[in-house]
Amino acid sequence: MNEIKRQLDKKMGDTKARSEKLMQSIENNKLQSPDKKFLSKRYYATFTVFVALLVTLLYINPFETKAPTTSTPTLIGQQEQQDQSKLNLKNFFKQNGDVAYFVGMNNEYASFKETTTWLSDEYVQLSIENGAIEKRKIYKITEDAIYLIFEDMPELQGDTEISKDLLDSLTPISTLLTADLKKMETIAENDVTYPTELNIPLQKFENVIQVTNESKDSTVEFYFAENFGLIGQISSFKEGAPIISLLTSINAEPSLELSLPLVNQDTNEKEVVTFEKLIMIDPLLIYHPEFTESTASYTKIYESTRQELGFIEIDLFEQYISLLVVRTGNSVKTIAGSPTRVADWRFSPDQKRLAIYRSEGHNWSNIDDYQTDSLTVVRLDENEMFTESPLNDKELNLYSQPIITYKWLDNFTLEYTVPDIGNSSFTEAYVDWMKADNKPTKTILAEFE
Repeated sequence: MNEIKRQLDKKMGDTKARSEKLMQSIENNKLQSPDKKFLSKRYYATFTVFVALLVTLLYINPFETKAPTTSTPTLIGQQEQQDQSKLNLKNFFKQNGDVAYFVGMNNEYASFKETTTWLSDEYVQLSIENGAIEKRKIYKITEDAIYLIFEDMPELQGDTEISKDLLDSLTPISTLLTADLKKMETIAENDVTYPTELNIPLQKFENVIQVTNESKDSTVEFYFAENFGLIGQISSFKEGAPIISLLTSINAEPSLELSLPLVNQDTNEKEVVTFEKLIMIDPLLIYHPEFTESTASYTKIYESTRQELGFIEIDLFEQYISLLVVRTGNSVKTIAGSPTRVADWRFSPDQKRLAIYRSEGHNWSNIDDYQTDSLTVVRLDENEMFTESPLNDKELNLYSQPIITYKWLDNFTLEYTVPDIGNSSFTEAYVDWMKADNKPTKTILAEFE
């Protein structure tokens, strides 16, 4: 390794060592995983920190740091690709000055902005901002391969002056792509699949190159398209939802409108609705790898002369959400949402209020099986529908305890019963209550105007 590279490494530090230290620290502090679909708030907090740190790490070092491989294995599907010529690797970056916007799903750092700067005909720089910190990567392009030769975080490590002499002196850190597709089954021990397809907000791409990096804790798929370079990446973990980043726009702020295809449970017909605002729903939902035509459904529960009140339920393997929406034609507005399923709803005697009960049931055997219930009350009006809070609710936060029974006493009073566990507010107390033969309850009244 030449002297300049040695000094740079000394200045930047051992990225791999920092990564391993970070991952070990996270592992030592992870909580025991609860049920995959309905996680406790404590698990969500820990898992969010974990994936945020891991996502930041992946953007810094998407591939394991290795020198260029010299192996020449056969590409998957070689028989179909025999007539393919070598790739023009300069076409796998965006144009000079392009600012590409990637919209993310399931993590705050999954959205990022990528700025492309061509330093010369041979070197290109990518600057990536994901809301946490800016990363800079410089690639060298030859006829045979694209090599990552420099990377840093200027805000933390200082802004290293980049010159051609410096770049010419650096040795490759890792290989991004190689030109000969017939020999590109792996890149630096990352699996390569070609061709594949990827549908993203910008457009649907064919002949996409997929590079898959597998580690002990995650699998990350990177997608590259000619004339665009990176167009998407998906990070999957042993627990929880995948983190998705997809190219949404170039040189223009991305539009976050969502047109959601769903099945109307009343008519059993397929429809498309558009959200006025994206509340508790990801704009990339329809691009989720597991999204199908039956993922989302709509159920009407109330109708006036000009609008409807109903539920949109979104059920993916690793996540679920129920949205209470006001619908006018094919336009919907979310007024409440929850990751807990709708179990029941009841109208007040005068049909002017609606109580909605969400619950996963109460067959708890340990603390990880514990799930809270919720009651949402909606005022029904010809011109406007909105959720209400009770005027008199002496000792219950409706989202913190199991709700055993509920009913309307009159047009203004909702009665419900909850476990009587004295003054305790710990989850363990509710689990013990459920296991006990004697299950005392207490009744609480919620009053509305």
